[in-house]
Amino acid sequence: MLRVYLFLALILTGFLSFSQGNKNLYKQYRTGPDPDSFYHLWNYSLYGRLNWMNSDQDYTKNGMGKGVGFVVQKLESKTFGFSTGFEFNEIRYQYDGFLENSSDSINWLSFPLSIRLYPSRKLLFEVGLKYHYFLNAKNSTINNLITGSLKYPKEFFGNTFGTFITIQYQVWKRLNIGFQYQYMKGKSINSSGVQPSVFDGLTLTFGAFIKNPMKRPELN
Repeated sequence: MLRVYLFLALILTGFLSFSQGNKNLYKQYRTGPDPDSFYHLWNYSLYGRLNWMNSDQDYTKNGMGKGVGFVVQKLESKTFGFSTGFEFNEIRYQYDGFLENSSDSINWLSFPLSIRLYPSRKLLFEVGLKYHYFLNAKNSTINNLITGSLKYPKEFFGNTFGTFITIQYQVWKRLNIGFQYQYMKGKSINSSGVQPSVFDGLTLTFGAFIKNPMKRPELN
């Protein structure tokens, strides 16, 4: 009977050791079930972006916009986590045979919310939603008859929702590069019916984590 109790105690001790988590095990014994499975619970990144996007209308052509952003990431494990943040998003497209072949530039303040998956330490897949708060829009050629400005009246565009999918690779230390497909669908509210409200395209991102994902967190 004593042997049975000792055997059960040994099993229970093993379970309790694993339940401490790899970080605590490494802190106490410099070992664990997977010493390399460390991760930063919270991390932050800054990035710039180039948007190659177009509308869903056949009379517009792709244009190159730009943007910057800030992301907060929270990991639940080495391979799974969530992120949110904010970004400045510019979309450009050109009219083909309409509005004197001019181009539009639309600026948004975007708020992403996503799920992040890490198949490896350096590779990231991400899928999520974005809310795009409309800031302003202008045409390259045509003046607003009321104000004399190139800017559109605010009622021509509005806030939109969208989705996005990202693949990102960490190329060196904190630095990463990624590609993102994003889709935006807004409510068509302008009276002319010419300015589009649905956009999609690819984005190239260049970013940097504030905490190095390849460096083990400090153990207090």
